[in-house]
Amino acid sequence: MKRSPVPLLVCILALGQGTLWYSTGAVAIPGKPNPSSVLSESTSGLRTGNPKLTAERKTSPDENPAQQDSITAGIHGCRRDSDSESPVDNTITEKPCVDPSDERQRLSIQLGRRIGTHDNILGEFDGVRVDYRPGGGLNLNGIAGYPALATGDAFNPARQVFGISASNQFATAWDLNSYLIEQQENGQADGRSIGGAIRHLLPERSLLVYLDYEFSDHSLGALMASGAWKLPFNTTVSATLDLRNHRLPDRQLKYLQQSMSVTEGWNWILPTDRLAYYTGDGAGKVSTLAVGLSHAVSQRIHLSGDVAVLDAASDPAADATTTLRSSEYFYHLKLTGKDLMIPGDRNKLDLRHDVTETGSTSTAAIDTRYAINRFWNVIPKLRADYHSPVVESSSRWVASPTVKMEYRRNKQSGFQIEAGGTWSTGENLTADDNRSSYFVSLGYQAKF
Repeated sequence: MKRSPVPLLVCILALGQGTLWYSTGAVAIPGKPNPSSVLSESTSGLRTGNPKLTAERKTSPDENPAQQDSITAGIHGCRRDSDSESPVDNTITEKPCVDPSDERQRLSIQLGRRIGTHDNILGEFDGVRVDYRPGGGLNLNGIAGYPALATGDAFNPARQVFGISASNQFATAWDLNSYLIEQQENGQADGRSIGGAIRHLLPERSLLVYLDYEFSDHSLGALMASGAWKLPFNTTVSATLDLRNHRLPDRQLKYLQQSMSVTEGWNWILPTDRLAYYTGDGAGKVSTLAVGLSHAVSQRIHLSGDVAVLDAASDPAADATTTLRSSEYFYHLKLTGKDLMIPGDRNKLDLRHDVTETGSTSTAAIDTRYAINRFWNVIPKLRADYHSPVVESSSRWVASPTVKMEYRRNKQSGFQIEAGGTWSTGENLTADDNRSSYFVSLGYQAKF
């Protein structure tokens, strides 16, 4: 495992030359039909047991009965081709059912920027991707290129990423995803990890187990187990146990968050910023236990809350007597309302209280949206924070109100006006510290 995956790179780049004859993006092998993203999303939704999606596919008013029968049959593993009328006796002859997996190309190639999606464990990147489907629900993927750039990041050709992954559906609503990813800096291995995730996704109950192993220091990078259970009376209970020695890459983080969003009331309730703080340099061990509750009070009001306890060791290489350990606590309560005052309005109340090693912080945020008519929207927001540090004998209040007005003539054009400010006041042993700032902005949007 210490050598760079040069054979994989050569193979992928060789296959990638074929994409130069086509436009940037996914292309099909000649003689094979192009993939249908709509059918792929429909089948994935039904495999996870989503009854809403099943009902929508069966009752869509935009499809005629023949199309509905074809789609329904194809989703269940066998579709009927178009009926043909015999010119001799005018009788209808039926062709045998064909498995839809045979209709999709076994080999596909993508070349361009931002390749990949959040529901893929390899994440997004810039370069070449090869997908191979040998059948039986097994998908093999290979990537070679550069890490996807965030906003404001400069392109660095010396940083490269290579990876392979395999996914397989082996039972009802069960799937397994595994990967091997290596990052290089100036031709030298900068990080290599292997791992995978097993998922059981159903609207009533879901389970997700994720494992990552780092070859650089021969240690366990992350181990996470999370699940959600839908109880009677529109209530969902979720729990997450996370053990981590390294910072979780963004590609795996987005994959896990996308998996949880399948079940209503199953959210990412781990304190991501604090986990990144303790594991950013690779020298911290963090264990987190989080429990969440989601309840629909009515069709208009939804209540959710979660509690997380984080236990961190700042120097795991030292002896147990000198290791600095700290415990942090996070509380969150969210109340969401729709159509409370006028049709189409949205109201959110967020209450948070965090107790960390630096102090305690309490936050209250109100986010509302009112549709005056089909063109104008008013979006008032208010956020208030109270921070009390542990070391300093001081405290600080910060209030940030904003008001935004949106005008949208259509989906292609519109403009917005936003005004707001920030007021803060602090107290210490010597004097008071009061600050304030204001802003006004005007923006527009046009799509061509």
